[in-house]
Amino acid sequence: MNAAALTEKLFDAFARRDAAAAAAMIADDAVWRFPGNKGALAGDHQGREAIFAFLFKVIELTGGTFASERVALAGDEHRAFLHFIGRAERGGKQLENPTCLMLVFSGGKLVEAREWVWDLDHVEDFWS
Repeated sequence: MNAAALTEKLFDAFARRDAAAAAAMIADDAVWRFPGNKGALAGDHQGREAIFAFLFKVIELTGGTFASERVALAGDEHRAFLHFIGRAERGGKQLENPTCLMLVFSGGKLVEAREWVWDLDHVEDFWS
């Protein structure tokens, strides 16, 4: 299974809130890199448990309003690039965040996710 198909499978598990299926696809020592230097989510989230804590924090901080709209997905054997738009509300603020997410897989498991955002100032303000 190539990285684009693995990405679809992982995000399908997230959408179904199937933590066991998602956890089985994430390496113990995987890292999720979120851009910026400030805000509640900025920095590296190292390890499966830290990645889940990061993802649950997104839901918690937005009162469950966070949603993503997939724009494009491409990949090869080991890497996938997911272009999506993240939207949410938090404390009277609105997030509309075009994002590119690179996911790296090894042995069928996610080992690294790295996000790039269109407007880092907007993102940092939203999560601060």
